[in-house]
Amino acid sequence: MGIRDLRILTLIVAAMVALEALSTPIILLAAALFPEGYMENVVPIASQVDFAVSVFTLLTYAVFGRWIYVAGRNLVEAGYQDLEFTPGSRIWWFAVPIANFVKPYQGMRELWNASHGESDYTIGNGLVGAWWALWLGHGFLATILRIAAGPDAGTGPLWFQSAADIAVAVVAIIMLCSIAEAQRKLGTGQLAEVFA
Repeated sequence: MGIRDLRILTLIVAAMVALEALSTPIILLAAALFPEGYMENVVPIASQVDFAVSVFTLLTYAVFGRWIYVAGRNLVEAGYQDLEFTPGSRIWWFAVPIANFVKPYQGMRELWNASHGESDYTIGNGLVGAWWALWLGHGFLATILRIAAGPDAGTGPLWFQSAADIAVAVVAIIMLCSIAEAQRKLGTGQLAEVFA
């Protein structure tokens, strides 16, 4: 099958991650800057907007998972046979309770190290570590804010969560772009198209 060029898929994932992270701040800004228009046009369809944002978030996770799979498959196609994680396991570890606090990080660390030519796949990388810490912190923060913020909490908790969303998105995009660029050097032959 050959090593696939991740540039187009990386661009798509980066755009989706950025849009997903910016959705709440955009809604909050619209409410603050245009309160009358917001009340007339957005509030009546708030549940539909929330549903659309949730669907887009799930779609973003699916496309991000596709990116992880293709990047992992590229390592296999490049001849890496000593990997601990298969392309698929890098994704499904996100869904395994308790292990999902550690295994996805280890899978992405291995993906990063192998893509960048490191012979020891267990060496920590600051960017991957920052992404994982932000991802976990983002999830814990969302849970805490959902529990602690009552109906009278205002928009403060949403702004706080938005800052965490943006931070994890920026680091994730930088990480994906760096891995994609490193993988361009994996194969000496022609790279296959991502969706081929």
